[in-house]
Amino acid sequence: MIHKWMVQIFRRRVLLAILIVVQFSIFAYMVNQSIAYSIVIESLFTFLSIIIALHVVGKKGKEAYKITWILQVLIFPVFGALFYLMFNRQTKTKKLQNKLKQVYQFHRPYLLTEPDDLAQASETYPEYAAQMYYLQETMGFPVYSQTNVEYYSIGEDYFKSILETLSEAKKYIFFEFFIVSEGKMWTEIKEILIHKAAEGVKVRVMFDDIGSFVTLPKDTKVELENYGIQCRVYNPFHPVITSAQNNRDHRKILSIDGIIAFTGGVNIADEYINEVERFGHWKDTGIKMTGPAAWGQTLIFLQLWQTMDQELSAKDMKQILPEFDATATFPKLGFVQPYADSPTDTHNVGEHVFVKMIHQAKKSILIYTPYLILDENLETALTLAAQSGLKVQIIMPKKWDKYLVHMTSRSYYKDLIEAGVEVYEYTKGFMHAKSIIVDDEAAVIGTINFDYRSLYLHFENAVVLYGVPEIDAMLKDFEQTLTFSEKILLSDLSQSLSTKLAQRALRLFAPLM
Repeated sequence: MIHKWMVQIFRRRVLLAILIVVQFSIFAYMVNQSIAYSIVIESLFTFLSIIIALHVVGKKGKEAYKITWILQVLIFPVFGALFYLMFNRQTKTKKLQNKLKQVYQFHRPYLLTEPDDLAQASETYPEYAAQMYYLQETMGFPVYSQTNVEYYSIGEDYFKSILETLSEAKKYIFFEFFIVSEGKMWTEIKEILIHKAAEGVKVRVMFDDIGSFVTLPKDTKVELENYGIQCRVYNPFHPVITSAQNNRDHRKILSIDGIIAFTGGVNIADEYINEVERFGHWKDTGIKMTGPAAWGQTLIFLQLWQTMDQELSAKDMKQILPEFDATATFPKLGFVQPYADSPTDTHNVGEHVFVKMIHQAKKSILIYTPYLILDENLETALTLAAQSGLKVQIIMPKKWDKYLVHMTSRSYYKDLIEAGVEVYEYTKGFMHAKSIIVDDEAAVIGTINFDYRSLYLHFENAVVLYGVPEIDAMLKDFEQTLTFSEKILLSDLSQSLSTKLAQRALRLFAPLM
């Protein structure tokens, strides 16, 4: 029996699709009519295309994006130019950027970092000192000590820990996920959230509109608010041609009282815990942080929340600040540095961290990623590492969720393998984990994929671990996953002319994937 909410979602999708098609059709008709009516108008459009092409060339930004837009303008001299103008109307994005700058400044006094944490971390791991400084002093993401980290190599264990920890919440629960879907995960989590809200715990829920567009009933926000839960739907989708719709909230953050926090690749949907099967066995990972670094990630949640909600006052922040046990003693736990990336600024933090980690490697680089759509910086870093004698291993999914994206990812295999990179595909199903381990002593885990959308278009979050004991668990998991993965050889790659041409064409539009 089809659920009523599924029918509503279907109707909503169809209506929005029709509106977009109508918008494109009207736009194309008006342009064609104008050109047919006057050679002067046609000349103006051609001149506009030339001006835009020159503007793109001189504009600061990724070369791959420039090439994509220039090709579009050259191939479609009228429509390409006009689409560029429409997609780059960034009024909303600029307002958001200004708002986020205010939020960052507001958060500065509440970072709760120890004065000597950065110095101690830099002294202990000098090869990563520059990266620590960049994230803390330039981007405002401190490095924390005295934080315990637990690693989960599969979504089922991650989910179990989330349920247990949510039940312990005393002050608040902050929940931010790209995808929330009806099913076992959401039903059990929602039940606890409702129960906690009734107890007086402050519960704030945020999910992305596109991410949850086809997975949640339209009245979810109203339903949660009726239970006393604050709910925000990030960047509601509207059938308007604008690049702002590209900037999705891909973050996955759960904070309990600012003392415990979760992050990783896992969304709130049943395939992530293999309760339902999609693309075979679903491999995903995550971590739980207990200690000051959990507060660092809590502030990342508040970034986007404060752009959609009323301003937080100093009094509000005092109520939100975590209460750590001052008498607690911690063993040597390494250092933890949560960070985030935003498409509204000029800092590609996600890419910068990946590149810095790769360049600092002396022995090995181990990567989990579902997508491998690289710009020149990352591709050069990986190939140079392999050519320098380092062990570079990447595990990708054998079963894909998006055919064109997987085909584009495979177009990078040849150059990587020829340079000495070992590329594997997870044969049991879909690899959705996102992590990198360097030299058995530092690692990154979070929501960031090795693709353009994650690195430049989405709001993302991740955590750098330096000398954390659980890195050993991450290494063991990687080694075990290799036993369920097929090593890709050059002879395995298709040599057909049609495949090569298709992949080359896809590479041109890789920045849009």
